[in-house]
Amino acid sequence: MGNRKNHDWRPGFPRITRIELPEGHIRLRAVLAIILFALGIGAIVYGVSRFLSTEPGWQLVEADVSGPSFQEEIQFMYDFSDLGGSATGAYRSVAQLYSDAMERAYQAFGGEETSQISLLNRSANETVTVDEVLYHALEQIVEAGNRTVFLAPAYQEYQRILRSESDAEAESYDPAFNQEQADYLAKVAAFAGDETQISLELMKDNQVCLRLSEECLRFSEENGIDSWVDFSWMRNAFVVDYLADTMADAGFTHGYLASYDGFTRNLDDRGMSYSYNLFDRQGNSIELPAVLEYGEPISIVFLRGYSMSERDDWHYYTYQTGETVSLMLRPTDGLNRVAAENLVCYAAGKGCAEILLAMLPEYLTDSLSRDGLARLEEQGIWSIWPEEGSLCYNNPDSVLRPQEGWEPPRLTALS
Repeated sequence: MGNRKNHDWRPGFPRITRIELPEGHIRLRAVLAIILFALGIGAIVYGVSRFLSTEPGWQLVEADVSGPSFQEEIQFMYDFSDLGGSATGAYRSVAQLYSDAMERAYQAFGGEETSQISLLNRSANETVTVDEVLYHALEQIVEAGNRTVFLAPAYQEYQRILRSESDAEAESYDPAFNQEQADYLAKVAAFAGDETQISLELMKDNQVCLRLSEECLRFSEENGIDSWVDFSWMRNAFVVDYLADTMADAGFTHGYLASYDGFTRNLDDRGMSYSYNLFDRQGNSIELPAVLEYGEPISIVFLRGYSMSERDDWHYYTYQTGETVSLMLRPTDGLNRVAAENLVCYAAGKGCAEILLAMLPEYLTDSLSRDGLARLEEQGIWSIWPEEGSLCYNNPDSVLRPQEGWEPPRLTALS
């Protein structure tokens, strides 16, 4: 069997700094899922503040939505302690605004037929008016010259791998084992990477046109392709940004948002101390060698080539050999390739989507280069990455604290 297992999601707070995985099958045990779920951030962030245990007021803000939403994938923690007796009323205001924003985000990025993304894909070569939320995301895509968003047919094929119930089934869809599949994905990537074949035309008043060439339209018809635009695994970077910007614009900045798949926006400008878990895979185990400590509003993006929780089953498939397949596909060939087991990038004054789009050319490659990380640094984006048994970082002002029980504390500063 592949990586379909049930996990125990009951809350608990045991201290864990090293998680051993079964030989030949790289999966976290249920204890990691328990810890991370209990800490309230899906899979990544654990520390809301050093003051959490002594000062009351931190609450999980839950969206009150009647239909499907991204609420199970994103958590919003907010500190109401400064509001005293008015905290209850403030919570209602925050929750109402958050609920409205969550519904709007799903209408823009959701998988339903009525979503704005679906409308755009159904209306090739037609001008459509989309919500400002989606329009702004498409603006960022176009400005960054990102082509991975046009790999929708490739993402659909990789979803077959991720839904597989056995390694044999996964291999039948995996281009690493199936040459016919590899040839098809190469053709998809050829269209996705060519702006003369596929492009987005952005106009005034949130109007957009998805331009497909005649050749692309024929290929689509021949292969039953009904969509080319898909944010796929990148989606939550844009959703978290929209939710965070909405709260910040209304003056609600005493908190942070984090998605289970690695996108975090901290809005807190009060100088409080926060911590961020830094994971790394070493052989058949996932380590927690250190935490990043910070005290300013920043955005953090954590990209990884391995699964960390049950939620990841729809982003990753792990073979019995330990090889992992994910939805992180290169626009050059439509294949899953990542430059390192994990890469954390963060910056002040930027959103998750902006950081992610800058990271992709450096991460969706065969290997991570210091020149590439230097290019990110020139944009004000700092990096933390594994290299030869060390956890390296290039921000000289970073505060990385080795995690107790992890030996040796190999933290290497590279400026």
